[in-house]
Amino acid sequence: MSQLVRVAIGEDFPEIQWPACCPECGTTKSLIRNTSRLGKVKSIRPNLLGGMTMKSEIMYLNYWICPEHAAETRWANRLLEKSPVMHLIRFVFYLGALFALGLLLGPRRLATFPDLGPLLALPLIGILGVASLIWARIATSLWPIRFDPDQDVIEIQFRQAPYATRFRVMNREATSAQNTEETPWFKRSLLWKVVVIVVFLMFMAQLMK
Repeated sequence: MSQLVRVAIGEDFPEIQWPACCPECGTTKSLIRNTSRLGKVKSIRPNLLGGMTMKSEIMYLNYWICPEHAAETRWANRLLEKSPVMHLIRFVFYLGALFALGLLLGPRRLATFPDLGPLLALPLIGILGVASLIWARIATSLWPIRFDPDQDVIEIQFRQAPYATRFRVMNREATSAQNTEETPWFKRSLLWKVVVIVVFLMFMAQLMK
């Protein structure tokens, strides 16, 4: 059974320690190092050239894994990676899947497919893309999901509970509830940013009346 583990990071905590075994099968033989990336957008600001400047932070997690499960975990994590490029690719997948769903459930259904020509690639990409994302969620042994936007905490999904337990023991301080407890919803910075934006828009609307 999979487990989600929250891990505190920063200067106040030691470097993350990883069990010397495969996170999927538990073997301790012929292990190799696998690397997964976890990114966070720190700020997006307009620049003098009329575009946008984005500052981001990337964290690399290097853990032990057996060669048998390394490749599938590596590819799965690439598909699930929360980078701007992968967000765009997943958007294309979902768009294509919705297009395919519309064709399958529309009034003409499959009779429409031969008339699409080159556009037929979009629903096919969508179907294959969504299928690959479903595979990735199942196949990944160790998935760094995200940075908590309000804390120096990362979230890692482990597919095997015994490995997650060993990881918690090795990183007892960094994974303790005291150091990783989630910020209540009413204290979330995103909530108050939205509130400020809404109030500002309402204020501007009143001035323009």
